[in-house]
Amino acid sequence: PWASTSSNITVAANDRYFVDTSGGAKTITLPASPQTGDQISLLDLAGTFDTNNLTIARNSLKIMGATADLVVSTENSGIQLVYTGSAQGWKLTQNF
Repeated sequence: PWASTSSNITVAANDRYFVDTSGGAKTITLPASPQTGDQISLLDLAGTFDTNNLTIARNSLKIMGATADLVVSTENSGIQLVYTGSAQGWKLTQNF
């Protein structure tokens, strides 16, 4: 099942969230100790990621092989990430 949040939170492995940024930019922090194959899905609930960005905080692990947080700034977007291991970290499996 999907849960909803309008707060800054740390997600757990295989969580799925509708994220509401209508009240301001939000930060979702990825798990600190994921297992290979763990997934996270996030969806722009209010269609406001373009005006109030969603930051996906890497929690010291890589995202797409980079040591930087991921900022989502596309209205009505959805992101699905899978953890691939320490070399590449979290990789996009879907960007819709």
